[in-house]
Amino acid sequence: MADFTDKPGYSFAPGPPPEASRFFRNKGLRPSFSWQDVEPEEHAVAFAVAKAAHIDVLTTIRGELQTALDEGLPFAQFQKSLRPRLEELGWWGYGEARDTTTGAVKPARLGTPRRLRVIYNANIRSARAAGQWDRIQRSKAALPYLQYRLGPSERHRPHHETKDGLILPVDDPFWARWYPPNGWGCKCWIRQLTRAQAQRLGIDRSPNVPMREVENTRTGEIKQIPVGIDPGWERNPGQLRQRAMEDMLADKLAAAAPDIAQVAARDIATSWRVQRMFAGEQPGAVPVAVLSDELQAVLGASTRVVRLRDDVAGQIRAKHPEVDADVMRRFVDAMHVGPAAIERVGDRETLLFFVPGARPWMLAIKHLADRGELWIKTAQRSTDRRWLAKTRRPGVSVVRE
Repeated sequence: MADFTDKPGYSFAPGPPPEASRFFRNKGLRPSFSWQDVEPEEHAVAFAVAKAAHIDVLTTIRGELQTALDEGLPFAQFQKSLRPRLEELGWWGYGEARDTTTGAVKPARLGTPRRLRVIYNANIRSARAAGQWDRIQRSKAALPYLQYRLGPSERHRPHHETKDGLILPVDDPFWARWYPPNGWGCKCWIRQLTRAQAQRLGIDRSPNVPMREVENTRTGEIKQIPVGIDPGWERNPGQLRQRAMEDMLADKLAAAAPDIAQVAARDIATSWRVQRMFAGEQPGAVPVAVLSDELQAVLGASTRVVRLRDDVAGQIRAKHPEVDADVMRRFVDAMHVGPAAIERVGDRETLLFFVPGARPWMLAIKHLADRGELWIKTAQRSTDRRWLAKTRRPGVSVVRE
């Protein structure tokens, strides 16, 4: 067994969780000179080790960590296998390392038993935490609450101690910041609870998260992080990874040729993932449609990609359980070529679409111009008469018949 503590409130199968293994395996490589060179957003998608600027060193360390994660190896076995390989590569003891920012070669302490333990603990715990977050999101309909628990350390950080036993809903914003591990050597963990368990133990109010200023001495950048959390550990790695995937998918859809983008949007909107979002079983946000170039120009939007959030999908499904893949396909096509209007109220813009058929729909799309985003807001049943009445209201202008 590995010498770290990670105790999810349930287990479906023995052995290392596949979500954690997949999270780590899919990372890229990020050469760096200092831990301050890599932000949490980058750590979520890339593997980095301070003073490891050579790809062969990074690849070797990552390979041994992957094996340790997949096979549940303890630190002693990880170190026994990795140390001689790093010595062969010249990455051990005192040596020199190239600063990836300035290009200067500087004296540096490279591999040591203590550094290997830090690398092992930090990466194994982060991967398992991200994997657990994936499982939490998939099972939150049955286990909708999380409880913060302290690990087996002899001494606990005071701010971590004050969180012990805290129970909040899975989707509470608190977990975006305070999701363990929350620092170097932190062994805090999360327990997932049923609604009945949470009610019996007592559900808490979402606490204030006081912030402090921290300077990155490498770049001079000042950023705000929660009091009690070490710099570099202030973000939930599972959430960051998911957001990176969603942004990349939207970027690829935006860059595709119109005919390809339209087919891809239909595929995404009718996929199992979107259907699970409507069922409340899949978190996040996905691009589900693309506007025509003409409509994007009329709206003055900086993007043509329309996204759907899981909470909005849930609200639509609660009122209209009949929404399925066929309905979503109709939505996609309507947003591309169907009747459209723009409703302007103050500085807010809503794009309206009529979805014709035996049972018509009306879609409302929020245009967040300051953020360059388009989001599905609502979907509701309509008729030809209602659509006509809507487009004749003050502040509403038809832009496509």
